This record gives sequence, structure tokens and C-alpha cells, in this order.
Amino acid sequence: MPERKLEKYVRWQDYRINQLSFSINLFLSFSVASLAYAINELLKPTVLNDDLLRLTIEMWSFSCLFGVLATITRLLDFRYTARKLRKASCINRFLSCHLGKLTWASFWGQIIFYVVGAYMFVYGLVYNFGTYT
Repeated sequence: MPERKLEKYVRWQDYRINQLSFSINLFLSFSVASLAYAINELLKPTVLNDDLLRLTIEMWSFSCLFGVLATITRLLDFRYTARKLRKASCINRFLSCHLGKLTWASFWGQIIFYVVGAYMFVYGLVYNFGTYT
């Protein structure tokens, strides 16, 4: 019976690993695409508030930065966890323990900065649309 529970745990752990990787990549793609669109809007004359648009670009830039950081710490986490299983040294244990936490913190930072930037962008569109029409 314990073997069956272990198989379920391993299977769900694999699902969780894949889902986190997918989510990091999804929000990183959103951030890069949104950032490119906002920069394009900044370069041409629009009805958008330039200060709000610049702040939105900063938010989405931070989202991209946190997405890249999450991806890198995730790869390092896999690396040091494998090393810990092969050779249990103090540094391998320390890094495998803390890199996962850093990955999750980066992932949440990525999401928060993206959502705040999206809110400011939409607010700027709605506010300026009402002002200029």
C-alpha cells in the first residue's frame, strides 16, 4: 500500500512541476508581448497618458525580470536537488532547499507586476478614452 501512495505522490509531483513551468512561461510570454505593445504605443502619438504608459512599461519589465529569475532559479533548483540526491553535501542541501522558495517568490512577483501593469494600462485607456472623445 505505501508503494501505491508513493506512485501517486510522484505522479502529482510531476504534474505540479510541469504546471509551474507552464505558468511561468505563459506569464513571461504575456509580459514580453505586452511590453512590446506598450513600447510601440509609446513610440507613436496616442491618446494614452505618457507617464502612466511609462509606469506600465516599468511594471511589465519587472514582470519579465521576475519571470526570467523564476526560470533560472527553477533550473538551478533541479540541478542542486539532483546533486543532493547523488552526493549529500551541505551546499547542495542548502541550495536545493532555498531555490524552490525563491522560484515561487519570483513566480508570484511576476504575476503581481503583470497584473498591476495590466490594470494601469487598461485604466489609462479607459480614463483617456473618456477624456478625448
